[in-house]
Amino acid sequence: MAQGDHIYCSVYHNDNFPYHHGIDCGNDTVIHYQKNYKQEKDAIILWVSMTEFAKNRKVYIEKYDKCDPPIVVFMRAKRKLGEKSYNLCFNNCEHFARYCKIGEPSSLQVEKAKEFIGYNGIAVADNVFKFFQSATDTSKKSIHNIHKSIENTLNFWKNKDDDDSDNNFFTLL
Repeated sequence: MAQGDHIYCSVYHNDNFPYHHGIDCGNDTVIHYQKNYKQEKDAIILWVSMTEFAKNRKVYIEKYDKCDPPIVVFMRAKRKLGEKSYNLCFNNCEHFARYCKIGEPSSLQVEKAKEFIGYNGIAVADNVFKFFQSATDTSKKSIHNIHKSIENTLNFWKNKDDDDSDNNFFTLL
């Protein structure tokens, strides 16, 4: 592998579809879309070690008949660092890697899916994905708010019980 190569590996550690894509930056590093674990949502384009990208999966090089020079590929990838516009169907890791390589975003995986379910099916899948992502985010916020509310209520009643010697209030764990 060399700087500017479009690389990919199986998402499920089995060398089969679907694949995760990135751009080899040389020096054993990769620029790719990665889940933003700190905020637990949205992917972000990051520069990471090859080890972090590969996660013990076999890494392959995508071959192109015609593509831009490695320095152009690398610079396109660098300019995208920090982008948070991930969309499973319209702007995923493969779109990013192909954009860097040839200047046009595309995803052969999405194109294959279109063959099976059509363009409208892709749009529906995208909307379903967005719905579940939004529902998950809302659920996480709701759970956090419920926990805070319970904690505040327990603290209120604990503070009301000013006589701890009677053991009438339970101990918070």
